[in-house]
Parts: sequence; C-alpha cells; structure tokens
Amino acid sequence: MYLAVKHSHLTFALVSLVLFFGRFYWHKIQGKELAKIFKVLPHVVDTFLLITAAWLCVLIAQYPIVNSWLTLKVIFVVAYIVFAFKAMKAPAKSTAIGYMTAAAISILLAAKTAIGKGLF
Repeated sequence: MYLAVKHSHLTFALVSLVLFFGRFYWHKIQGKELAKIFKVLPHVVDTFLLITAAWLCVLIAQYPIVNSWLTLKVIFVVAYIVFAFKAMKAPAKSTAIGYMTAAAISILLAAKTAIGKGLF
C-alpha cells in the first residue's frame, strides 16, 4: 500500500509541476489566454496531491510539527505556492520570472528535504 500511495504522490507532484510550468510559459511568456481545462485541471491534480500527502503521513506515522523534516518540507511547499501564485499574477514579465525562479528553488528544497529527511 505504501509504495502505491508514494508513487501516486510523486506522480501527482510531477504532473502538478509540469502543469504549472506549462501554464506559466503559455500565459506569461507567450502571452496567450489559457484554455479553461488548464485553469481547472491543476486544482484537481493538487487536490489529489494533498490527499496522497495526508495518506502518506498516516501510513508512515510522521506528521508536520511533530517531525522537523516534514515541517520544513511543508514550509517549502507553502513558499512554492506563494511564489507560484505571485508569478502568475505579476504584471511585469521580469517580476514573474523572478517569482518563478523562487518557486522553482522552493520546490527543489522541498524535494531535497523529503528525500534526505532533512535539508542537510
């Protein structure tokens, strides 16, 4: 059960990132309007991503606040969400790219923390 949930979580994370970077490129770099499916689909994928994250916490009996590495991962994921939101809403392309870079760094740090069960 654990492996199935873990692989589902990783798949949803990858799909979420691909959708976000694709949406960013299409909307901010190309300047084109997004199709409705690309406005709705990321929310569906992210919902399943959160469900599998909670399920994994239960399966491995490790929870944010209780486990420092998981708390740190959640902080990086929240930073990613904030920077990603700001990147999509930024009026200037250069500002949007700056926020996108910060979002990418945040999600990489979240992944490093998850893999190593800590940042260092």
